[in-house]
Amino acid sequence: MIAIISDIHANYEALTTVYRYLDQNRVDEVICLGDVIGYGPDPNPVCELIRQRCKVTLLGNHDAATIGAMSTDYYQPPAKEAIYWTRQQLSDDNFRWLYSLPFTHRREHLAFFHAAPFKPSGWFYVVRSQDAQHHNSGIYARLERWNFVGHSHLTVAFAINGKKTKEVAGDDLAGKDDRKYLVNVGSVGQPRDKDPRLCFGLYDPNFDTFRHVRLPYDIESVARKIVNAGLDAKFAKRLFVGQ
Repeated sequence: MIAIISDIHANYEALTTVYRYLDQNRVDEVICLGDVIGYGPDPNPVCELIRQRCKVTLLGNHDAATIGAMSTDYYQPPAKEAIYWTRQQLSDDNFRWLYSLPFTHRREHLAFFHAAPFKPSGWFYVVRSQDAQHHNSGIYARLERWNFVGHSHLTVAFAINGKKTKEVAGDDLAGKDDRKYLVNVGSVGQPRDKDPRLCFGLYDPNFDTFRHVRLPYDIESVARKIVNAGLDAKFAKRLFVGQ
């Protein structure tokens, strides 16, 4: 079993809840799709736990902005201020680690991305059928059977066959026919699908299936730390409503 986590956003309470679940269940490895930091109050503890427990970690856009690998002009003022604050908090070791992270990872019939696979460094989303349809043209042949994506903080998934796109709903997905899948794995630290519970994915290679996992965690504690750190209070408030 492979756990796929993404968009932790320096939320240590959510991340430790994930690992308590994984330690109690049979999970062979954990892969992180990026945005380890940003918005949240615990960038160093989260980086250190990810470094210890994840076999593969990708570079997210908030990670890239914090280390200076992309412009902060992309961000609204509160998010930009959080990036600058995070930059000041990061240890040298964690800064260097983030700087070393790749955009993608592939193995057998699995591919992992932070943002849309057609241009991982462009930070595009895959949240609408039109977004997924872009992958039916030039890069379809370069996609794997399963393509896991973060960035959106949503859980929508699409099946494509080189011509058509179909949104596939439900908690469980199973590989079928010759279709390829684009799957948003959800957000551990800041869900935005109106469900405040943390979210991540589990892929079972034995049955070629994927499912989302939702878990409650101590939102009040992390929200209080966000406010105490002087970060924008809306980053705390949105945790309670999942948007």
